[in-house]
Amino acid sequence: MTRTKALVESSLLVSLAVVLFLASNTIPIVGIAFTFLCPAPLVVLGLRHSLGRAALGAAVATVIVSIVLGFVGGLFFLFGFAVLGVALGVLGKKRENAVEIALYGILVSLASKLLLMVLVTRLTGVNPFSLDTAEFDAILDRVLSLYSKTGLIPRESLSVMRRQFEATFRFIPQVFPALLTIAAAFDSILSYVVSRVVLMRLGRGVLPPLPPFGEWRFPRNLFWALLASAILPFFGGNGPWGEILQRAGINLRLLVSLIFMVQGVSVAWALLGRTKLSSRTARGLIIFVAILVPVLSYLLMIVGLVDIWWDLRARLWR
Repeated sequence: MTRTKALVESSLLVSLAVVLFLASNTIPIVGIAFTFLCPAPLVVLGLRHSLGRAALGAAVATVIVSIVLGFVGGLFFLFGFAVLGVALGVLGKKRENAVEIALYGILVSLASKLLLMVLVTRLTGVNPFSLDTAEFDAILDRVLSLYSKTGLIPRESLSVMRRQFEATFRFIPQVFPALLTIAAAFDSILSYVVSRVVLMRLGRGVLPPLPPFGEWRFPRNLFWALLASAILPFFGGNGPWGEILQRAGINLRLLVSLIFMVQGVSVAWALLGRTKLSSRTARGLIIFVAILVPVLSYLLMIVGLVDIWWDLRARLWR
């Protein structure tokens, strides 16, 4: 690739990344679709060019976004999309294992999101780990008062709803690290899948495919994490260390439970693929309903836990 051609292509990719991000922030509802496409041009940039050129392109794109949306908007673009996109492209050029690329991408996404949280907290003074309960109570009072005026919901039910909302709101800061990790994983995998589809359409490089979802299996080492999540709250006593270890246990248990859930859904996806309901639409609808039903979602979690240890698919398909 000649120097001029590389410069032109880099400029076009940077421009496309900026346009997609601006569209995702300015176009209502439909803009959500552009959010999923934002990292794709930067993945191509990292895949087809050197790390230095890709980093320079991401920096230029960040400056343009900052001019249009302000400094905070530029930070969200840089740490929310640009760093991950460039990293996935560079990793895709140097490594051939899709799972390895995705795992490194999750670490990059998590690190960039943590840094973004720190910077936004410094700039705005709003700490996501310590939410303002007074403001939440005021909003909740206004919302519940509207329902009360309609008379559609009995007062007893409104009181129950209030207690549930308050409990959920106070629980969120405790599990914020786990939620941030889940968001990083979702962001990385979705960006990888979308970018790979875009690359295949454009013929601008190739990312290795992830294993079929019905074949996903997590390592048995997760049982140690499950054990740690159960015993951590018992250490540290009643002091500050006790509170820290208790939060660590809660977050670890949430993450491990979600992984077991994903494993169970993978087993269900594979099993349904061997029935008359093998179409993607039918399987997706059945699993979606199962996840929404608490009893069935808990069953999926148990299936995932058992499968990680005994590999149900290998035993059932002998």
